Amino acid sequence: MPLKLNDRLSLVISEKGFTYCNCLFIDDDVRTIIDTGANRNSLEEIKPDSTDLVLYTHHHIDHVRGNRYFARAQKYIHELDYPALENLENIIHYNCVDRWTDLMPGYDFAESGAILGMGEEQYKGLEKVEHTFGDEQIFDLGHTRVQALHTPGHSPGHCVFWFPEEELVFSGDICLTKAGPWYGEVFANPGDMLSSIERVIGLKPKQIVSCHTNQVYDDAIPRLTEFKSRIYKREERIYKYLTSRVAGLDEIADQNLIYIQHPTPFVLFWEKLMVLKHLERLIQQDRVEEVEPGLYQAR
Repeated sequence: MPLKLNDRLSLVISEKGFTYCNCLFIDDDVRTIIDTGANRNSLEEIKPDSTDLVLYTHHHIDHVRGNRYFARAQKYIHELDYPALENLENIIHYNCVDRWTDLMPGYDFAESGAILGMGEEQYKGLEKVEHTFGDEQIFDLGHTRVQALHTPGHSPGHCVFWFPEEELVFSGDICLTKAGPWYGEVFANPGDMLSSIERVIGLKPKQIVSCHTNQVYDDAIPRLTEFKSRIYKREERIYKYLTSRVAGLDEIADQNLIYIQHPTPFVLFWEKLMVLKHLERLIQQDRVEEVEPGLYQAR
């Protein structure tokens, strides 16, 4: 059952966790859903065949799966995320799958993906996202106006959706979960994520809803501020670890400086990808140096 936020807005809560997501439905003159990543039973509750418009926060599979159920809807995604869904080669590159063999020796990708229900087969049957939008584009749905705001960091074209009359933001994968923020794909980075969170804070929203939490928060600014602080804390943990030793990526990742534990190979993979992002930032800040290829130490 969708969680009603007001007379027109409802949060479509997925019955399944990762790799699915919650979606925002707007029952207006232009019936609209933001993201289509909920499980089919949940999506059927808002009658996908009669939905006119689909807007995407970004290209990841847990947000675009299910788009084939919206056959008559026009589908839009930010112009920087559009290429990520054009073909399987781009999907592999954007999601860093082409780095698996290098970063995860000894782990079979297919077997590791099966643990999470992830794999190339998820993309089979996806309908093409025909249209793109840019930063600050406004969609007039009848009685509701929603504005797409470009907030990269999680993906190059990640966007939040701002409802100015309601003073509500649908923050996509600025997700406010205990595990976030996530910036592990090839074109993601923590610096952009920091700026994007600041942009959302600048809206001064009264309420915030994300794709991976099942409730509406009335304390948006403190939640976003705490979420942002995690990026700095991760970076400082990496820096502190390197103040007393020279270490390579595998050793740093084994310290669980981003994730408390690595329950699946994919979580370890994501830890490595994000550690690399932080090492790049620390090198740019002249706080860490690569003393030998693949070996790092604090200055």
